[in-house]
Amino acid sequence: MRRLPFAAVAALYVAVVAMLTILSRLPSYSSDLAAFVALALTMPAGLLYPLLALVPDHLGWHGLPLLALLNAFVLRLLHRLLPGDPVVREVENRLHGALVASRLTVTPMAHAGRRRERGLLLRDVPIDYPRLVGVYRDLWQEAGLRVQQQAEPLALRAYDAEGYEFSLAAGPGVFGDAILRVAAPPAGHRGFVAGLAAGGVPCLVAALSATYPALLLTGCGALVLGLSCLVAPRTRAFGGGLLLGGVPALMVLLFVA
Repeated sequence: MRRLPFAAVAALYVAVVAMLTILSRLPSYSSDLAAFVALALTMPAGLLYPLLALVPDHLGWHGLPLLALLNAFVLRLLHRLLPGDPVVREVENRLHGALVASRLTVTPMAHAGRRRERGLLLRDVPIDYPRLVGVYRDLWQEAGLRVQQQAEPLALRAYDAEGYEFSLAAGPGVFGDAILRVAAPPAGHRGFVAGLAAGGVPCLVAALSATYPALLLTGCGALVLGLSCLVAPRTRAFGGGLLLGGVPALMVLLFVA
């Protein structure tokens, strides 16, 4: 799946913050909520908001779109500096190992796959496809993988002790070509469930109490922490659960304010 251009995502992000900023200036019971959400969306650059008081004529909430623009570049820099997904690195290492283990001279070409899957289209294979399947079947069995062979169409699938899936299938219509893939094990849901509980339980307590400060702190806290967790691959599942569980407190706030 192709990623959206940075400029388009940044423009949409700044536009959302700008709309919330305008709402915060309207004489409405939800203006405070819009202001807090707008500020939360500009984190971590939003930490500079108190410095806006030093600007002549005090920009106030009108400075938030500028902070959002700055924050877009800050988040882009963090995304580049933070280490990549370790599971994807393991997938790539295993794919490279499977490619060189056969000791066959082939022309590997990148092949599209799922987010946590990597594949290579093997061109110029010096042996025919059934023999290639036999080579990889023997290699994977000797390595201790659990191997499964499919007869029609001829294909190979294997799993290592950590759950990574190796597969070999025929190429797209060219004799001798093959597709070698490695996929990560199914992602566990423990991080997401933990985040959902961490956000949902305080949200439920705050909703039952129906107090403005509790709902505001719970919702904005879940929003800021959840968005922060989405930056690092290891904590994305937890951050998604935290957002889903805690941010509804802001919605409840609209009805009790």
